[in-house]
Amino acid sequence: MIHVRVVRKNHLIQSITVTGHADSDVYGHDLVCAIVSGIMTGLCNAMDQLAHEDNMIVDEGHVEIHVTHPNEKTDLILETGLIQLKTAEEVNQDYLKVTEV
Repeated sequence: MIHVRVVRKNHLIQSITVTGHADSDVYGHDLVCAIVSGIMTGLCNAMDQLAHEDNMIVDEGHVEIHVTHPNEKTDLILETGLIQLKTAEEVNQDYLKVTEV
């Protein structure tokens, strides 16, 4: 299962951490992993190019985005990604869990 953990501070997203594998199909054909990978890659690129935040870790089965200076721009970018992740969770509840703390 893929676990997404969202941490907020003063109502702004401070970090998003994604761990695990969906295991909804064989490696290379897992659409849930592909969906989450695409969302997280887009978020990392947007944070880098639009918000100039580069505190990210991207490894196999593990992605972390940490916001150094949370603000309206970083929050809008990450909230957009969170909506996408929650939408994917709605139709893939056996393989994807989003938790906000």
